[in-house]
Amino acid sequence: MKQRFSALDVRAIAASYRQRLVGLRLQGIYDVNAKTFLFKFTKPNSKHLVLIESGIRTHTTEYTRDKSIMPSSFCIKLRKHLKARRLTGVSQIGMDRVLDFEFAVTAGPEYEGTYHVICEFYASGNVILTNHRYEILALSRVVHIGDETVYAVGKTYSLLGSTTAGIGKVSREQLVDWLSKAQPKDTLKRRLATFAAYGPALAEHVIVRAGLSPSLRVATAIDLSPQSPQIAALLDAYEEAYSIAEQLGDRECPGYISLLPAPNDEEPTFDDFAPWLFAQYANRPYREFESFSDAADVFFSNIEAQRLRAKAHQQESAAERKLDAVKAEHRGRVEALEHAYKRTEEQARRIEMNLEFVDQAITIIRQAVAAGMDWKELETLVAEQKDSGNPVAERISGLNLAVNQITLVLDDPTSDWSQSDSESEIESGSEKDTQLTGPLSVDVDIFQTAFANAQRYYNFRRQAGVKHAKTLAVSSRALQSAEQKINADLKATRVTATVSQMRKPFWFEKFAWFVSSDGYLVLAGHDMQQNELLVKRHLRAGDAYVHADMHGAASVIVKNMLTSAPEFSSSVDKALAESKSDAPPTSAESIPPSTLFQAGVMSVCQSRAWDAKIVTSAWWVEAHQVSKTAPTGEYLSTGSFMIRGRKRFLPPTQLVYGFGFMFRLADDESIARHAVVRQQRHAIMTENLKSTSTANYSARNANADDSAEDFSIVGGASSTPKQSTPAAGSDAKDMDFVAARKKYNLDEIDHATEDAFADADTSAARSESKRHISAKERRDMRKQNSNSQSPAPKVKLSKKEQRRLEEETKYEQKQQQQQQQQQKQQQMKRGQRGKAKKIKEKYAEQDQEDRDLRMALLGAAGKQDTEVTADSACSETTDVTDSAVSEQQQPLPPSIVDQLNALSTRDEEKDDLDQKEPEEEVGADNEDDVAELPVEQLGVLDTLTSAPMAGDNLSFAIPVCAPYPALSQYKYRVKLVPGTMKKGKACKMAQTVVLAAADSNRPRTTTSSDAREADRLELETILANREKALMKSVPETDMILQMLGKVKVTAPNMESIKQKSKQAAKSRAKAKQQSKD
Repeated sequence: MKQRFSALDVRAIAASYRQRLVGLRLQGIYDVNAKTFLFKFTKPNSKHLVLIESGIRTHTTEYTRDKSIMPSSFCIKLRKHLKARRLTGVSQIGMDRVLDFEFAVTAGPEYEGTYHVICEFYASGNVILTNHRYEILALSRVVHIGDETVYAVGKTYSLLGSTTAGIGKVSREQLVDWLSKAQPKDTLKRRLATFAAYGPALAEHVIVRAGLSPSLRVATAIDLSPQSPQIAALLDAYEEAYSIAEQLGDRECPGYISLLPAPNDEEPTFDDFAPWLFAQYANRPYREFESFSDAADVFFSNIEAQRLRAKAHQQESAAERKLDAVKAEHRGRVEALEHAYKRTEEQARRIEMNLEFVDQAITIIRQAVAAGMDWKELETLVAEQKDSGNPVAERISGLNLAVNQITLVLDDPTSDWSQSDSESEIESGSEKDTQLTGPLSVDVDIFQTAFANAQRYYNFRRQAGVKHAKTLAVSSRALQSAEQKINADLKATRVTATVSQMRKPFWFEKFAWFVSSDGYLVLAGHDMQQNELLVKRHLRAGDAYVHADMHGAASVIVKNMLTSAPEFSSSVDKALAESKSDAPPTSAESIPPSTLFQAGVMSVCQSRAWDAKIVTSAWWVEAHQVSKTAPTGEYLSTGSFMIRGRKRFLPPTQLVYGFGFMFRLADDESIARHAVVRQQRHAIMTENLKSTSTANYSARNANADDSAEDFSIVGGASSTPKQSTPAAGSDAKDMDFVAARKKYNLDEIDHATEDAFADADTSAARSESKRHISAKERRDMRKQNSNSQSPAPKVKLSKKEQRRLEEETKYEQKQQQQQQQQQKQQQMKRGQRGKAKKIKEKYAEQDQEDRDLRMALLGAAGKQDTEVTADSACSETTDVTDSAVSEQQQPLPPSIVDQLNALSTRDEEKDDLDQKEPEEEVGADNEDDVAELPVEQLGVLDTLTSAPMAGDNLSFAIPVCAPYPALSQYKYRVKLVPGTMKKGKACKMAQTVVLAAADSNRPRTTTSSDAREADRLELETILANREKALMKSVPETDMILQMLGKVKVTAPNMESIKQKSKQAAKSRAKAKQQSKD
């Protein structure tokens, strides 16, 4: 297997870098370890990570690696000189395995300020930083040759060498001369591998193309005569090899990885990588990549991941062996106690069976000791009696008079031990059990009788039984404790370094974003520059702009799904034309009020109101009301915008935010499964909008007053309006909050928020005490009251619902009175009728298209709504109810599934949403900064889900910080309220909570008698494990980017989760300390 770059590989990678990296700025330098560095090159909307491993390899990488917590001194030196500098050139020094990265100044590479990073990929390698004269400023390794220091700080790096001449064509004389100097055992491949700097891979390609075998002996099998066909074939092949080397140095070429066939249909292993499909690899399985850099990245990343997995497997195997040793030791202790129990019992029984012999032996030895006989003489006497055949002496095997004991060998007189029986016992029983059969040695006390000795052994048996029982009782706990300790040690010392492929972030992840409960994408800027970028590039006709009159409030836009696809725009236009509606087809009126309310919460919570805990209201306007053109004498700073016309205020927002995770679906089956769920939810949302769309639209038409004189400046350093003329219905103090709660579904939002954190018993008791009355039932009761004049409803209402019903009735009466007053005010005054008549006669032959064209040429297309047309001037004022669109004619938004299907099938075409945009509209001042938003980018929302189902295939997890009502359907979420916790600590706490939730979602068992239930449990277990792994792998930087500052994290069972996390941290610290000791 190939382990490092060759000279040809360095040549190919240099060409790839010249095409990819030259002109980019170096924004970051990181060290993975002492020999591996990461260089981050960036340009707008593009990023490249270059991995340099000293002496081994260099390539761009798409895989993430754990970096060092503290940079090395060499890395700091590189950052000091090279950060934010532009890469001006990449070259190979001759045909050596050395790359030169040049960061030149504008004046030229020979002037001061130019730096070079020289990377060596041979031997132990080196990374050297030099100035424009190649004087070494810093290096990763000081090189010594003997007693001489070759490379060190202050010395000059030499560019002269044996291989710096480059690659050239091969002549016949050179080839014959080189082959003639071969040793007797040199093969053709070995001899040509070091010839003319072509390298071993290209040399083998030459041999195969020449039709020769690489294993031929040069001295005996190669003809070196002038007419040799072998030499001619080799020269032709070298001509082709020279052409390949020239192409590799001039342009970026594809890469190839050759594979080794694996037995038993296993995944093939990598063998070699090359920048060209050489002849020796043509008949072998291989994988082709777009570039050689990509092939090298996959090859080395795969090997690196295998090494890390092997190291982790070794650690796990060592932990398993340690645990097995503990189990074996415990098992041996239990077996020893069990054997001691059986042995003492058998010894006591043998004494009872041989009472006569035991008493005789005790008496003889006791009398001899009492007579004062020497112990040595007594042992001699016993031995003489054994020789003489004394039956009592034969049973005495030893004397231990120091403790007043003798050892007797006792048989079981009741058993007839035959040779065959003893052999069968030995074969069937264990070794320790066979020791209890046949003659058995027993220690007896000479100052006790035989019965007393037997009783003593029975006492020993009882003690051994008690120990055995206690050991068995605590065995499970002891093994569990040992297993926990070993697992804790394994976690403390486990290899945590991983190599995983980087995911490409979505275009909206650089902003603050979330997907509303209705499926709309909501975006906000993190700072003034992002607010400017967001409005300029992504605010289109039909979108809603949401803001709040508070310092630091974010500019929030809601992307309208109805205006994103031309199919839906045309259907809406047709429906509006049939209903004779005056509302423009590209209007934000179709956005659900709940989505607008959630966007308002986002704007308020990102303002000063969050820290000050101020409850305030946000407002929203149409896209065409947002402009970058300031009034005369005014100046708009970065992030500030001009708002013209009436602001539509939202209800006061609660300072409640949330943090959760969304998951990317990886296959079409999972996407289709969730599309059905979205369609069902959208049908419910459409039903809620249907009842209020007509009245809301009529009220907006009646109160519309978007004249050019009403304007205010928002955004920038302060969002307080600099100039504002109050329009009809725009004052937040005049808002009827009863109607607002009905319109924005605040009751349902409060109910959903309470359900997440309320006690189950309390909520059950509340639901049993009184029945919930829906909005439709209240409307039916009001109609019944107005028709029958009956004050008593059929359904028993609570006091709270009765008060709400009375307030809503008063609100409707007040709305009717306001509409009548507005109808009277809209009647033309004296002089206006004559002016309208003249305008009608003057422009009688002019249709609407001609009028739009003329107004666009005059630059006043944005004031069409404020001017009085001929038709509207001469028409008589009618009642508001006559001009209102009926409920059946009001166009309803299509389902989310239909919208996403249309988005996925739509070709890449520009949205012509504003054919005749106003002069004041954003983007008119600087058309170069406006980038069209591809509709396909909105289709990615269909691949994201907040509640994965069993059987889903998930790719990665995405952190989301959004208003808590928008997270009502999230599977993993926490609540955020104003507090003092910083972003990093809040992210860690939130991640701990969701990981604990993932553990609780995992089924306790996967076994079941029902096959379907067992399959479901297995799928849920796989899903929970996958969710936990994905959420755990989310980088902390991604979570911090989305998290609010100064928060307090709350969730169910929060205290128990904190205690468990503290205990786990203590156990890890203790295991780490023990491993060090």
